Amino acid sequence: MHQSIRSRLELLTDVDTIILSGIECFAHGGVSEAEREVGQRYRIDLELGVDTRPAAATDAIEDTLHYGQVHDVAVASLRSRPFNLLESAAGRIATSILNQFAAERVTVRLTKLLPPIDGIVASAAVEITRDRSS
Repeated sequence: MHQSIRSRLELLTDVDTIILSGIECFAHGGVSEAEREVGQRYRIDLELGVDTRPAAATDAIEDTLHYGQVHDVAVASLRSRPFNLLESAAGRIATSILNQFAAERVTVRLTKLLPPIDGIVASAAVEITRDRSS
């Protein structure tokens, strides 16, 4: 196996997952101008790849990610400016989290609740995964 692939796989085996799910907020996004102007509800679900062994050993918040701060960054990133696509907004959230926290990877599922589609649709969502090497 190629050395860089082996190193990357070894790194991933030392990564645990912290999950924050069901973060709901109001933001301004959508393809139509009306959606971006009026805004609507979104749900953010996050999975962050982190080595939790230091926190498990010390039971200290300083040795892990502060869930409240991660929440605040995700919501602020989504609300920072209007967006057309869920894909771009989810990418913005992922980038903000990787830039501000010691996570090796992040998965963002961004869900638009009750999208304005001609039909009965509970939600539309995108899920992306980004890591420090991408």
